[in-house]
Amino acid sequence: MSSSGGDTVSVRPAGRPSWVLLLQRGSGDVLYEAAAMTAAAVSLGLSVTIVWFDGAFNALTAGELDSESGEPGTAAAAGRLLAEARSTGHVRYLACSASLVGGRTAPSSARERVDDVVGWPTAISLIRAAERAFVW
Repeated sequence: MSSSGGDTVSVRPAGRPSWVLLLQRGSGDVLYEAAAMTAAAVSLGLSVTIVWFDGAFNALTAGELDSESGEPGTAAAAGRLLAEARSTGHVRYLACSASLVGGRTAPSSARERVDDVVGWPTAISLIRAAERAFVW
């Protein structure tokens, strides 16, 4: 169940094979690996759902992925890759509701950075429906 009005989050995006990434750690190298994997998957015709948790969610909401410059392996470089992948329309960002409640960011600001906010039961449903799921 979505927390943004009660609608159900689609577990399988529009007829494309899908992957789910549970992104928990917020270090630059981890974010970069996940971003590179996301960009590669999208280029191969897959849809990718990233569920942002804990440190990764904090990095996203703090703007660490917003910079236009950055060496490979940094959060800024990860942000560029993710922005390019999202521009295809085949990457969606979901925030973990517990991370939103326990985070350092105002809920309204956090919601501006994600497509929706979901609880753990929805994350499990997404994993079950996906062809592959990964955890970082």
